[in-house]
Amino acid sequence: MVERKKYPLQITISTLFIVISITMGLILSWQSFNKMSDIMLEDATDLYKRITSELVLDFKVHYGAVAVGLSQFKLSPVISAQNFSQRTQYLPAFKAAIDFDASVFSVGIGYSNGDYLGFTHAHFDYIQKKYKVPAGASYVAFYLKGSDEESNFEKAKLYNIYYDDELNEISRNQGVASNFDPRSRPWYQQAIDVPRATKPYLFYESKIVGVTAMSKTAEPGAVVVFDITLKDLSDTIAKYQLTPGSEVVLINAEGQTFAYKDQKKIIVSSDVDANDSAEKNIKLANLSELGSDVLSFVSKTIETKEQTFDFEYNGQHWIGSTRIVAKPGGVDLYALMLSPVEELLYEAIAIRWQLIVTALFILLVFIPVIWATSKRISTPLRDLSNEAEAITHFNFEETQLKPSFIKEVAELGQTMEMMKVTINKFIKLISSLASEQDLDILIQNITKETMLISQSDAALIYLLDETDDKLKANFLCDSNDKKTDVTKLSALSLSDADDLLSDNEKFNGSIIELNKSSQNKLTPLLTLLSVDTVTSIVLPLKNRNDEIIGLLCLVFNQSKQEVQASNIEFVEALSGFAAVTLESRQLFNMQEALLHSFIKLIAGAIDAKSPYTGGHCSRVPEITLMLAKAACDSDEENFKDFNLTEKQWEELSIAGWLHDCGKVTTPEYVVDKATKLETIYDRIHEVRTRFEVMKRDAEINCWQQVAEGGDKSALLETMKQQCKQLDDDFAFVAECNVGGEFMADEKITRLQQIAERTWSRTIDDKLGLSWEELNRKAANDEQLPVQEKLLADKQEHLIARHEIDKMPKDNQWGFKVDTPEYKYNRGELYNLSVKKGTLSEEERYMINGHMIQTIIMLNNLPYPKYLRNVPLIAGSHHETMDGKGYPKKLVMSQQPKTARMMVIADIFEALTASDRPYKKSKTLSESLKILSFMRNDKHIDADLFELFLRSGVYLEYAEKFLSADQIDEVNIDDYLLA
Repeated sequence: MVERKKYPLQITISTLFIVISITMGLILSWQSFNKMSDIMLEDATDLYKRITSELVLDFKVHYGAVAVGLSQFKLSPVISAQNFSQRTQYLPAFKAAIDFDASVFSVGIGYSNGDYLGFTHAHFDYIQKKYKVPAGASYVAFYLKGSDEESNFEKAKLYNIYYDDELNEISRNQGVASNFDPRSRPWYQQAIDVPRATKPYLFYESKIVGVTAMSKTAEPGAVVVFDITLKDLSDTIAKYQLTPGSEVVLINAEGQTFAYKDQKKIIVSSDVDANDSAEKNIKLANLSELGSDVLSFVSKTIETKEQTFDFEYNGQHWIGSTRIVAKPGGVDLYALMLSPVEELLYEAIAIRWQLIVTALFILLVFIPVIWATSKRISTPLRDLSNEAEAITHFNFEETQLKPSFIKEVAELGQTMEMMKVTINKFIKLISSLASEQDLDILIQNITKETMLISQSDAALIYLLDETDDKLKANFLCDSNDKKTDVTKLSALSLSDADDLLSDNEKFNGSIIELNKSSQNKLTPLLTLLSVDTVTSIVLPLKNRNDEIIGLLCLVFNQSKQEVQASNIEFVEALSGFAAVTLESRQLFNMQEALLHSFIKLIAGAIDAKSPYTGGHCSRVPEITLMLAKAACDSDEENFKDFNLTEKQWEELSIAGWLHDCGKVTTPEYVVDKATKLETIYDRIHEVRTRFEVMKRDAEINCWQQVAEGGDKSALLETMKQQCKQLDDDFAFVAECNVGGEFMADEKITRLQQIAERTWSRTIDDKLGLSWEELNRKAANDEQLPVQEKLLADKQEHLIARHEIDKMPKDNQWGFKVDTPEYKYNRGELYNLSVKKGTLSEEERYMINGHMIQTIIMLNNLPYPKYLRNVPLIAGSHHETMDGKGYPKKLVMSQQPKTARMMVIADIFEALTASDRPYKKSKTLSESLKILSFMRNDKHIDADLFELFLRSGVYLEYAEKFLSADQIDEVNIDDYLLA
């Protein structure tokens, strides 16, 4: 087939348009257009002068009225009012001032004693964002109390008071501490008897451009201040935009912008790093920052003064002028006006277009020629465009491109096809590597895919072992998909790697020819591959810090010259991607390992905090995971849809390890409280001492009466009976102190009777106490000796609960708990009367508080998406199925199955644990019996408890963690529902 002759695209297009240009030049004449343009440009210069005059007049009319309003306002009686109550009577004057003119942003008065009263609209965006504006509020007053007058306001606090349209007060805040002093403000210090204004500037909080007008008043030290916006001036300027492309800007001599057709553009971010400030700084835009190319150009080329100018920009002819329109605060404000001549000459251009239409009519004669030629040019280009679009949608299907007679188009088609093949290979590699989670498989895939894409005969990868900084062979494969043992290859030092990469010519890698006689660290490859000579491309795998983390060796059964002719640059880019992928996966694995180690570290620290609960945080996840596995393996109807992914297993394990992390906040002596009177120590010793004192008193009293001539035998018998009774009473008190499952009412009655007995104290009990304990003692002027009750609930036993320790009803976490009045009640009789266990109501609340802290702590952690249920699972193990649990009172439907599993695991571990000081460990049968009762009371999930029994999880755990004497005979039918 004869190859079609191809012509350069440049020659084809040039020839066509030269003919068209010559034809149009013979017909069209630009003479009339040029003459009309001169006339219109002269009119434009006069028009700029008229615009300047109108802007000056607008500025005076608009902002002159504000000065009159300021003069009238400073005569208001509010100037002489002495306190807030008096001043609020004149709020209508404030309202009238800001409603008088939309440009008045806010009105304020600073007083000689430091008081300040400001008033503004509540609908401004920055007011809405910064303060909690109540519904219905139309105005807000800012009040700072600087005097010492008696009022509802505290000194040095700034108050926000909100009013409706009728100036009825809606609400006010509690006041915030403020260092604001109006007397230190520039407007206060610079004020004079007549109104004056500052130079324009940017109001920081509202981000509005304006000026501040101020004036002293007849009241000594009182200064009135108006904040006036220039926003309306932007609207005025917009009216004088001559053409769509014209620019009218209000600037100062430094080029700062104060008014523009788009008011939002005059405020821009400053160059201050956002990290260096709590809030991103802003400033007034310069001409170059308004987003207009022509204004940016002008800002660099002209000096701001009254002038006219004429310039070329971006292929367009522009004219304009600058004129002073106002001098607020002594600052010259210039109106900068620019117009493209082309738009000013739109009438002339319209005539020109009429001439062009005439020319187009003539061109109709050439349309058939142009159509046929352009079709032959555009068809291949259109096909290439479709091909490019298919590539952007990752569609790499093979297509047949139509041939083109234009040389450049044909070459472009060939390049496009090569690009498609290359991108397709790269995308396939990305897809295969990005989805792989296993590091070893990822390494193998990187090696294989690189070998396939580079069309090499074998590939070997070395990875850096950070323990000894050696590069060790990890994986070797060949084109036959044969995996070879690489243990015979010696490790490479980093200096060895540098030697291999030293002869790299213009590439990042190095091309090395290997044979039997070569002295090279890679020579053993020949033996492994059973070849005599190969050429290897050695590529460094570098991390983001440009450090070598491995080497990739591509082996070719070709000569060095043939390999150099291949696309080595592509292979280098490919190895760079592989290195980053490998490093990312290594870092992810390291972070994941660190996370799990840290979680176990926290759990271990919690267990280590108390020697009596050691191992609880590690055993609960064991039971939970056993029960979850049993649920996954179960064929029962209730669990047929239950299955956990690898990530969900990880989520459940983490929740199990962290389920009691809140215990780090629980005092150790409360967690380990073994007796009812125990705090930091067991106070039963104090009670014993009192009994001893009473026994000594009985003995002393006996012998005193004998010495006075009493009947010795009778007195000794009486003393013996008294001491015996005291011993019996103390034994009873000590028994009550130990605690148990239940304490009968008659025992409490006997405790109360014993408590009524008295003993004599002869030493002041306020000696040697801390100030905090002294503050708790009841104030009294006791006369020693004092008769005290044997067991007492005293004032000093009550420890107040601070506000921070109280849980509000509308808390953000949804806790539904009843908070005891006191933080601790250490009353002796109160604690000894605890009916069940050793914990008082206050201590029980503190123990349960570990659940609250667990949920708060876990909710404050940032989780990846697959771990977001950790707080719910870990924080629900004290909930019940009937919604009476702790701390959120969740019902069963609000708890995932995994959380309900942890409920059973936590209870079962606690029942069978042998390291609790306040109870003995229970046998399997006793523990399961208690769990069955809790199942009946809807405290635990009945289906999960049945699975716990039938699957044998209870026995599997027992054999692993319980002592032999705890594992008794169990008949699970005794605990299953009939």
